[in-house]
Amino acid sequence: MFSSGVLSSWPMALGIFLVSLMIVIATSARFTRKLEELCEALNLSIGILSLLSALGANIPNYVSSVIAILSGHEDVGIGIIVGSNIYNIAIILGLCTWLTPEHAGMTLDVREKRDVRVIAWYAFVITLLSFVVIFWLPGESLVTTLHASRFSAILLSLTRVLVLGIFGALLVHILRRSHGSAGTTLHHHEHPAPKAPLSLVRLGSEIIFTLAIALGGVLVMVQSGQTLTADLHLPSVLAGLLVLAVATSLPNTVVAVSLVRTGEAAACIEEVCSSGSINIALGIVLPLLFWQGVLGDRFLLILDMPLALALVAGVLLFILRGRLSRGFGSLLLATYVAWVVLRFWV
Repeated sequence: MFSSGVLSSWPMALGIFLVSLMIVIATSARFTRKLEELCEALNLSIGILSLLSALGANIPNYVSSVIAILSGHEDVGIGIIVGSNIYNIAIILGLCTWLTPEHAGMTLDVREKRDVRVIAWYAFVITLLSFVVIFWLPGESLVTTLHASRFSAILLSLTRVLVLGIFGALLVHILRRSHGSAGTTLHHHEHPAPKAPLSLVRLGSEIIFTLAIALGGVLVMVQSGQTLTADLHLPSVLAGLLVLAVATSLPNTVVAVSLVRTGEAAACIEEVCSSGSINIALGIVLPLLFWQGVLGDRFLLILDMPLALALVAGVLLFILRGRLSRGFGSLLLATYVAWVVLRFWV
């Protein structure tokens, strides 16, 4: 996108990074508001809002990962997705427990708890199976002697197909409840209730336009972030796990925070859980279905993926209780800080 001369100095790269960051935050907030208006106008469910938000806001994540994996940088691609999923749960949900208008944290009623629980279970199963996929990749795995067997190749292929099948089932589940019934529709906001066809076309155009600007800003931000990490001599896997994962997750951050600030706690949690499933299915499993990757960083296997799985399990446990408390949110934030420190240390 830019020649090496344009980003030849880290101050220039930092300036471009910050400007693009502000553009991404502003357009992502507008993107979420327009999605809410569209879902209210069409009487769509919370699940559809969370799915559309996740698909749109996570395009930078899974597209960047696919490009990295297909270009032979499997560690970077997998690192972007794993780092993004850790960030989404630990940072986004951690912050949202404090940013929600409710002092008790993010609370769910009986119907919301039932709906969000299903989405969270899908996220847990998909994360668990992706752990198996990464475990069986050749390279610095704990079971390298088994990778040469024909059985391992068949098992790996079947697991990839199974993950994509479960992801398809998740999409079907969300689409089946596309039109909200009592308790599943969005909370009423101050938007005009009826939308004429022309208004809906205009609304859809605004959504596409703001999303395009946000994604363009993310692409600029990612490239300037890569320049910064190269100048700082940061290992490529850490650049994927931390810098690029956070940069590509910023639209998701704004989307989730916008949802929870307008009282849509259930949609916020579903959006984060759906984001994890989308990232894994489209950013890791799908490209590895056509490209034989090699795992070069064993810490992705023994530290990062187990942490991602544990975070999903923890969120699922609190969803079953019907509330993500601020104490739990603080624990999530502290966990992320500890993980970053540990990752730099090892």
